[in-house]
Amino acid sequence: MDNLTAADLFSPSKARQQRAQAQDWAQIDSWLSYKYAGRTVPTFERNDETLKALRELSLANERADEERSVYEGVEREALKTLDAHPTPTTATTPLSTLQSHLSPSGLSSLSALATTTVTLNLPSAAPETIAHALISHTRTSQSLTNQLTHIQTLQTYLEHQHTLLRTQLFELHTNPAFKTPATLPRQTLDHVRSTKLLCAKIREYEDKLASLEYAAAGRQRAGSGMLAGGAARKGVGDVEQLMEILERQTVLEAMRGKVRELEREVEEYAGLPAEREAARKEVGRLEVECDEVRRRRDGLFGELVRR
Repeated sequence: MDNLTAADLFSPSKARQQRAQAQDWAQIDSWLSYKYAGRTVPTFERNDETLKALRELSLANERADEERSVYEGVEREALKTLDAHPTPTTATTPLSTLQSHLSPSGLSSLSALATTTVTLNLPSAAPETIAHALISHTRTSQSLTNQLTHIQTLQTYLEHQHTLLRTQLFELHTNPAFKTPATLPRQTLDHVRSTKLLCAKIREYEDKLASLEYAAAGRQRAGSGMLAGGAARKGVGDVEQLMEILERQTVLEAMRGKVRELEREVEEYAGLPAEREAARKEVGRLEVECDEVRRRRDGLFGELVRR
């Protein structure tokens, strides 16, 4: 009524509308106060849309309260009817009749049969069905027991292998014999350098040997037409040269053997990096691969033994 204008006061229709709206707001305020029951009603904007929504909400709430009251009344009437006409506590059923005519041993057998059927989850209590189910469960239980024993044996073996691997790993980390020497890169470079020098010397000695053999053959052909005395003196010189050639050839063979030995030593470190840390990591990786191959070998051997 506070927002009435002078024109509204002289318009009966608008005055009635404002009075009806004021009554609606009064009902809404009363309903909200009842619902919040001592709590503060939240503030909201008072306009036509809010009034319409709150009226619909209050009407729906009243209908729900009425339906609940009717439902509670029906329940009370039903309880009164049940209290007025109580049902007998001992209803006679076929099962109770059967149990009353059985002996104690028969009743125990019936209970055992029913319990067995329910436990085995069978659709029928026929003895053949129960027997087949018991045989199937026994076979399954025995199979599971065998598998469990096999798994336990395998677990014990794996635990033993795990302990051995940890022991070997600890030894690899702590034993100085498995550590890469600090001078490994320098030794590798020295071996490579010595190999190159010896290869060059071998080629040089092979060239000298070939030239000496060629000179000896030429002198032998040239001395065949000379006098016997000169031939004799020349023969002595050729013998000395041949002795020198044989000595050099012996030295050459020794150098070749040394070169081959150095090449074998270098080939052992052919796949390793030049840096010490990198070479050590590579050696560790190869040792892990070796342990993996050894484990696979032991696993295959264990499978063959079990078969």
